[in-house]
Amino acid sequence: MGNSSTTISLYSRSRIHDICDYAYQNQRTGEQLTYESLGKRLGRSARWVSDVINGRATPSREDAEAFVRECGNHRSVRMLKHLYGDAPPPTDPRLMINFTATLYNLIKQCQDVINEAQVLIEWERTRRPWEALTADDERILKVAGKQIEDLFQAGDDVHILMDERYGINPAIHQHNWLVEARAQEIVVSDPRELMRRERQEMLFAGGTLL
Repeated sequence: MGNSSTTISLYSRSRIHDICDYAYQNQRTGEQLTYESLGKRLGRSARWVSDVINGRATPSREDAEAFVRECGNHRSVRMLKHLYGDAPPPTDPRLMINFTATLYNLIKQCQDVINEAQVLIEWERTRRPWEALTADDERILKVAGKQIEDLFQAGDDVHILMDERYGINPAIHQHNWLVEARAQEIVVSDPRELMRRERQEMLFAGGTLL
């Protein structure tokens, strides 16, 4: 099996200024920020903003993320995340003209993931734990994984259109999810607590600690 940690991106790091330029030219802040006003929000000069947009300066990832977020353009946020290998690139906007069609696509992707999950459940039920993975096993897992990526993409497309059509910032969805997840103890907020629980789980499973 070929596991790889190589970052996958369609964009070259040298084109980061194009993403910042796109974000600036397509602001969704309710006001048109100038180089000077954007610079003030970022704690930078108007000259720095100009240099970033025109490729004379290459911002750090942290600065670039702050830049595009201040511009309020979620597509540019997705492009930047993709550049660093943390998300797929945004969908071609020509495929996202109709909000209803985008929602239907989300429904389809949900159904596809459900179907693949059912295949995985049956595969896991009949498989012997000590058996090595075969090429067919790997194919089944990869098909399911790809369908899950499709679902992520479809969901984010809906977030983008909710923002563009109705002004609902996608960040609010993350905030609301996090509040609920913490209340239901779905996530662990303390890294040390996460390590403690992993060690505890290993002991319960009969493992050994080094």
